[in-house]
Amino acid sequence: MIGAIPNPKKTITIDFPIEQVKVAVRNIDKVMKFCHFREENDMFNSYKFSRSEFLSLGAFININLNSISDTKTQVDVEISRQLGAFDQWVEVQKANQHIEETFNSIAYIIKNGIPESKSEAQDEIGNKSSWPVIIGIVIGLWVLVEIFG
Repeated sequence: MIGAIPNPKKTITIDFPIEQVKVAVRNIDKVMKFCHFREENDMFNSYKFSRSEFLSLGAFININLNSISDTKTQVDVEISRQLGAFDQWVEVQKANQHIEETFNSIAYIIKNGIPESKSEAQDEIGNKSSWPVIIGIVIGLWVLVEIFG
């Protein structure tokens, strides 16, 4: 693809043991809207989730954990397209929001435990905004006008 943008990724180190972080990561789909567990490799501490998006096939959230010490864990989060690659700034902006929500979800679960239902956690981690949907509709309509207009 011409003009493809590298997959957005972020790495942080947190002061929690890897076993506690594993539990939080494995359960982020219980906190994040439109997030679905896909696969895990417990040997390599890697997890994959899919995230549905309006007007696209969605994205994958790839998470890798590394134990730095008994009390520190490195968390790597990378967002990739389910089909194709990122080639517009709007897509990268949305991917960065996925990264932020992923870290917020991990923090929420470490702090509060695994929630009984998604709705009790979503308000606290920022999943309640409807602006992305509205912007997606406007962009979709604009694309249709450009194609057929």
